[in-house]
Amino acid sequence: MQIPVSLLIALGVQQLCQLIKFVSCSIRDRHLSPRYFFSSGGMPSAHSAFVTALCVAVGVRSGIGSEVFSATLVLAFIVIHDALRVRGTLQQVIHIIKKDHPEEGGPAARLPETIGHDAAEIAAGIVLGIILALPLAFFSLRFVPGSTGNPL
Repeated sequence: MQIPVSLLIALGVQQLCQLIKFVSCSIRDRHLSPRYFFSSGGMPSAHSAFVTALCVAVGVRSGIGSEVFSATLVLAFIVIHDALRVRGTLQQVIHIIKKDHPEEGGPAARLPETIGHDAAEIAAGIVLGIILALPLAFFSLRFVPGSTGNPL
């Protein structure tokens, strides 16, 4: 079974965003922790970068008039909306709960620090998704054997 090139591009972009998050958090906190690489939330939004890169790669490889591009575009809007509105709001509620119940070891202490994203984190993910996926998708059309995409 061959993994679709567009999916590989999106996964690569997502992992690069997680690596950026890992490095920046490690520098900020002055210690290395694998949880930074696997955490959700924070700068940049790997979820937004993933769906944006997938949408861009599918658009380049299959054409922006294709049904699969339309589906990835809708998916991108849903994921980005969820990251900003739903999970972002949940994160704000968690911060309020933790502020109102600061006792160590209590139930509030076990709530995660980051769940959602703010607008800047999402924008950074979208920009990285576009900047990284566009050249990779066009490169794949030319150099990946069997690629017969319908570029834009």
